[in-house]
Amino acid sequence: MVKSINTRDYHDWRLQFTSENSSIGFVPTMGALHQGHLYLVQQAKRQCSQVVVSIFVNPRQFNDANDLESYPVQLEEDLALLSNEGIDIVLVPSIHEIYPVDDTSSLDMSSYAHIAQGLEGDHRPGHFQGVVDVVSRLLTIVKPQKLYLGKKDYQQLKVLEAMVRKEKFALDVIGVPTERAYSGLALSSRNALLSEDGRARASRIYEALQCAKAVALHGDSAEIACAKGKAVLQSAEGVKEEYFLIANRHTMSVNEVGSPKEWVVFCAAHVEGVRLIDNVEVFD
Repeated sequence: MVKSINTRDYHDWRLQFTSENSSIGFVPTMGALHQGHLYLVQQAKRQCSQVVVSIFVNPRQFNDANDLESYPVQLEEDLALLSNEGIDIVLVPSIHEIYPVDDTSSLDMSSYAHIAQGLEGDHRPGHFQGVVDVVSRLLTIVKPQKLYLGKKDYQQLKVLEAMVRKEKFALDVIGVPTERAYSGLALSSRNALLSEDGRARASRIYEALQCAKAVALHGDSAEIACAKGKAVLQSAEGVKEEYFLIANRHTMSVNEVGSPKEWVVFCAAHVEGVRLIDNVEVFD
């Protein structure tokens, strides 16, 4: 049966795995787990001798207090899902274990700030600062050899890759492809906030992304590909576009996107008041 532990108990458990043949894979989450999270866990289990999952709803990465308040919390259900995957240890730290009362410090992101600009960086001020703060602290606690992150949060993946390099964490960052429902809708904890009809409407986001990808593969410009994808999204009833853009997969620049082999199509949209993000790589 899976056991949820705090930071102190984790340190005691971690002492068992110090040999060169031991490898720990780490999957950080905010809970409300779904098949996408479990796919990360499964990938980690295939490559590592031990897998650690954390559940911590990080207040620093929410720029909207209402978004934080409405974020689904279901710890018992999450632990049951992880138990079914054969996970033994789940790190569930308290807020004060991650952010001690007298510690208000944040990481210096200046060397990779350009990756955190545009896209989510423009629409969620402070979000990536909160992400690097919490993940760096979790990595210091967990001390894994591999970090598993989903490509659904593509810009976040690139920001965290840069953070790991700058802070010299001795680990590999593994980007895992997005898990999707049969309709194409990217699996997300936020999907639980949608009605069945809302989830059906939200599947048009993937349809729009795939349209833009097909146009790009046909040899058209990024501008034309975006315009065609946007047209699909804007024709979808009940889906409100926030942004629909092509960016460079390395720099996240939407102004200098490079060659089509470096393009990623990004979308953020609202359905039933729920904010959803997704992306597709033009050449995956």
